Amino acid sequence: MSENQCIPETICDILKKLEGERVIIILESGDKELVKVVAVVGNLLVSTIDRKFKFVDCDCICAVIADCLDVICDKFSLQYE
Repeated sequence: MSENQCIPETICDILKKLEGERVIIILESGDKELVKVVAVVGNLLVSTIDRKFKFVDCDCICAVIADCLDVICDKFSLQYE
């Protein structure tokens, strides 16, 4: 990993880099939701789901699952084999 790569430190940092992408968020309650990341404002995820806006405190999100390895590698400047 080179020095210019910025590894995200928080869920909010990850979601900021994934703006415009569809991801699965896993909430503290255990619920999983497929959302499209619109923006992250402060500690708040702004997303869309079923043509409705959803606002989620990043502290309530335990994990983020993104499908495409190419997108993740590109957004986070990572390499995989």
